[in-house]
Amino acid sequence: MHTLTGMFSYDIPVLHLVNRFWIGGAERQFVERLRRHPAGFRAIVGCLEASGPMLEQVRSFGYEPHVFPLNGSMARPNTALQIARMAALIRAEDVKIVHATDFNTNLLGLAAARLGGAKAVVSRVDLGHIRTGFTRWHREAEKLNSRFADIVVANADAVKAVCIRDEGCGPDKVMVVRNGLDLEQFDALAAQPLQAPLPEGRLVAVIGNLWPVKGHRTLVEAVALLPAEFHDVRFVCAGEGPEREVLTRRIAELGLGERVILLGHRLDVPAMLARAHLACLCSSAEGLSNALMEAMAARLPIVATQVGGNPELVSDNGLLVPSGDARALASGLAQLLSQPEEGRAMGARGRKRIEQELSLDRMADGHGALYRRVLGRAPYVGDQAALRPA
Repeated sequence: MHTLTGMFSYDIPVLHLVNRFWIGGAERQFVERLRRHPAGFRAIVGCLEASGPMLEQVRSFGYEPHVFPLNGSMARPNTALQIARMAALIRAEDVKIVHATDFNTNLLGLAAARLGGAKAVVSRVDLGHIRTGFTRWHREAEKLNSRFADIVVANADAVKAVCIRDEGCGPDKVMVVRNGLDLEQFDALAAQPLQAPLPEGRLVAVIGNLWPVKGHRTLVEAVALLPAEFHDVRFVCAGEGPEREVLTRRIAELGLGERVILLGHRLDVPAMLARAHLACLCSSAEGLSNALMEAMAARLPIVATQVGGNPELVSDNGLLVPSGDARALASGLAQLLSQPEEGRAMGARGRKRIEQELSLDRMADGHGALYRRVLGRAPYVGDQAALRPA
């Protein structure tokens, strides 16, 4: 029987589960978790679908994912089979902790951990808002899953508060480990050529998939309200999703085709940010935004909505505006676009906060402390890394 005492004499197996390797905030942080895995713990990777542009990064680290295919709805007998397969892997590899990442793997990982005799860590990276395709049973399942897990890991104080206040989790069971950013890798990617050309002129980077929660409709209305002196500014939107059709139509109606550009999925976001002058995030709900963190790393001033974890990132490095308020958003954009020197100072302050408070090493330390806590061998210290209140 392995024990955790003093220095580790072996690497404790941790099974990391993710739905698939598409482009998104949770998936990116999954990759970063593997990139700088906590000392004393050995990562094993599992997924429900071996697809997506981030899969090759995971393989480049030396991990070949174990695949547990759902093949559609979870309300099928196959789901029980995949949980049993996960449990068999847990027993075969002597896995001590199952660390799940998203809705599907949180549910399956908890069940498999119970069957396989491992501890279950589930992740919460948002405010529990209703995503496209979600129903009431999804939310109830999400709440129950958080209550029955051994530990819930949240990426922001705002997410932790939702788990405790709205979902009935015990305060001692919800831990905060903030997202981390590998600045060395980010800077190297920022120096690379662009995947495809960007428009000339002043650029505002809007990074986020085209989901309703990301607030692109508000962005389009705000751009239409900007005074003529800002008509040379181009809003470049990196991301894809179900809002594309309605956004394309509204952009055409307002005559903004040359000013709001939907770029689709981009794998060169750091290089885009390096060429931008400002970053904007219009979400109606957020955990701890990777898009904001990357904008901070790129030394960009930020205009973001005052929701979720955004105030934990944006204080003296940008402006916060109410969600869904196109006039307030337009005003904030105009203010920063008209004050480039102040914007550069804001950007420098944002970069410094990433360096000091949101490094990849700091995130790895937080996960290591969390794993020791869930195994009952050491107190959790991750909350000591909390950011200053905005």
